[in-house]
Amino acid sequence: METSLHDRIIESRRLLQNPYAYLDGNDGYSALPRVACTTSALAVDIAKSRKRLEDPYAYLDDVGGFSATRNTLHSQVESRCMLPHGMVGKYSSFAHGANKKSHYANDVLEKKAKDLHAMMWRDKSQIWLDNVPANPIAMLNPELAFQLIGYDYSLNETLGQYHADGKQIEVAGIIDATSRQVCISRQFSHEVRNFTAAHELGHALCHDARGLHRDRPLDGTTMSREKIEIEADKFASYFLMPAKLVKACFKRHFGTEHFFLNDDTRFALGRGVSSDRTNCRTLRDLSRVLASAESYNGERFVSLAGQFHVSVGAMAIRLEELALVVSPNV
Repeated sequence: METSLHDRIIESRRLLQNPYAYLDGNDGYSALPRVACTTSALAVDIAKSRKRLEDPYAYLDDVGGFSATRNTLHSQVESRCMLPHGMVGKYSSFAHGANKKSHYANDVLEKKAKDLHAMMWRDKSQIWLDNVPANPIAMLNPELAFQLIGYDYSLNETLGQYHADGKQIEVAGIIDATSRQVCISRQFSHEVRNFTAAHELGHALCHDARGLHRDRPLDGTTMSREKIEIEADKFASYFLMPAKLVKACFKRHFGTEHFFLNDDTRFALGRGVSSDRTNCRTLRDLSRVLASAESYNGERFVSLAGQFHVSVGAMAIRLEELALVVSPNV
C-alpha cells in the first residue's frame, strides 16, 4: 500500500531531525519530502551510520535537505574513517619539515591551517575517490588529516583522570610524535572530541609533540593554559572554522556579514521561538545565540555550530574574531 503524504513527511522530518520541515508561512506544506521514497531499511542504515560517525547531523545538506542514498552510506563512512592506502602518510613531510618553535603568531597558525586545507583540496579526488564531499565543510576532518601526516588515530573510552586545584580533570587527548599516535577520549561530546583532535593536530604541526595532552575539567569550568595549548586551540579554530566558509554560511543564513540587533533583526531572530532568545545583553550572548540558531526570519537550517561540528562556545568566539557580530550595546 502506498505511503500517505502525511506519513512520508513524518518520516522525512525524523530523518532530517527537523520537526518543521516542509511548512510554509501559512502552516501549509511548501514542498514534498525530498526523501519521500525513503524506506525503513534506509532509515536503519542512516541511524547506524550516524552512530558510527558519532555525528547526528550526517547526511544533511546546508539547507536542511537529506543528502544520502543507501548506495553511498557505506562508502561515505569508510571515506571519513580510512584513507586509500597510497595516501596514508603522504603529507608526512608537512609535519616533519615544520619549523617547530616555542611560539607562533596567530597569522602563522592560520596559514598552517590554510596550507593543510589547500593540500587536502588539491588531492580531494585521491582522498575521497568517487565520494568527494559536495560540501567543503565535510573535508575539515582532523582524523583524515592525521592519517595524511602519518599518525595513527584512535578513540579510547578514557585516557585517565587526575585532581588539580580541587577539580577532577579528564584527559581529553594525547599525542606522541615519537610513536606517531594520537588518542582522543570518548568521555566528551562529539563537538569536544572534534575540537580536541584538531587541537592535537596543531601540536603535531607546530610543537614538539612528545607526550602532550589536552585536559578538561569535568565540571565544565576553565583552567589556566600554557601558551602552546592556547596556540593549539587557535590552530584548531582555524582548521575547523575557516574564515571564508564561516563568513559564507553566516551571510547565507543571516543575510549580512555584520549582524546587529535592531527591531527587524530581533523579530527575524525571535520568530517562532521564545523571546528569551533575543534578550542579549553582551556581545557573547548574541554570538552564542547566532552560533546555535536553527532558524532566521522563518527559514530553518542546521546551526552554524552543528554544520562545523564544534561547540556553541567555540563558534561564538569565532564569529567575534571574524567581526560578524556587532555588540548589542553599540
